[in-house]
Amino acid sequence: MPTLPTSPAPERDTPVLLIVFNRPEAARRVLEALRQAQPARLYVAADGPRPSRPADAALCRETRALIAAEVDWPCTVRTLFRDDNLGCGLGPATAIDWFFQQEPEGIILEDDCLPTASFFSFCKQLLRRYRYDSRVMHISGNNLSCEARQPAAPEADSYHFSGRVHSWGWATWRRAWRHFDLHLTLLTELRRRGELDNIYPAWLERQYWLRKFEAVRLGPQPPHIWDYQWHFAVACNGGLTIIPAVNLVTNIGFGDDATHTFDPHDQDAHPAAHELAFPLRHPPVVLRDARRDARHFREHLAGRAWATARRLLARLLPATSTAPVSPPRPVAAPVAHPHPVSALSS
Repeated sequence: MPTLPTSPAPERDTPVLLIVFNRPEAARRVLEALRQAQPARLYVAADGPRPSRPADAALCRETRALIAAEVDWPCTVRTLFRDDNLGCGLGPATAIDWFFQQEPEGIILEDDCLPTASFFSFCKQLLRRYRYDSRVMHISGNNLSCEARQPAAPEADSYHFSGRVHSWGWATWRRAWRHFDLHLTLLTELRRRGELDNIYPAWLERQYWLRKFEAVRLGPQPPHIWDYQWHFAVACNGGLTIIPAVNLVTNIGFGDDATHTFDPHDQDAHPAAHELAFPLRHPPVVLRDARRDARHFREHLAGRAWATARRLLARLLPATSTAPVSPPRPVAAPVAHPHPVSALSS
């Protein structure tokens, strides 16, 4: 494994929003990562306990108590502790609204998103670099593609521009978040105008996202999710996202106590996270890598199909007779154009 240059000392002028709920042990691990980064301003938002879950009240209290116990560095802490439960759509969305009412830019973490040390420097440098570039709307801490698991070329860029939105540790600006709409009110009008064909030229990807968006729009209100709406906001405004060359944040929330990330067969369950080499190597142009996005979308669909097959096998076959099965080979990647790969092998 190659030796990476030490990450630069973190800048302490970028605020962080931490969204917590009822998982004290996960929150403790994320707070330990924050202690290493030592942000000067920390915002903590906590949804209220669910009336239908008697254990929630005590777990929420224990999680909130960690803030006073664990934040022991020089830091201004502001809290938004709700008495009522808003749910996993409205709760995070209003927490991010609250954050950007007070800050023009910042980093957002949830209590199941465990970052590496270089995640903070990565976000801070790029928040500053693209502060006034309205094309760039989202800085991701995730790269869940196959290429991020391969050794890097020495001259590889540290990140690329994409249309994909990953939200397990990310950063953005108030100027971008103002486009967020929890209820997807633009979706019907964009369909009527035929604009979605321009947003998603590939038929399969367009159908995939339309089904997701329509399920949110027509489902229970308020929605029980918020990140599909953020993806929609970025996509329908022609926004670019930044994807690091390596995965910088792992999700530690897969399990029985999770709301959405409970499937251990999911291809993204507990993805490995690595440090990124500094100084950053910036792409020469601000341009979406559409070919790479298409390849990653194919990988995503293949991974979903594989996770479904493993779930079916787990149900149909006794655990003692189920032999380990290798996952399918990823779709071959085009090699006609250069592209950054990960800085580490997983």
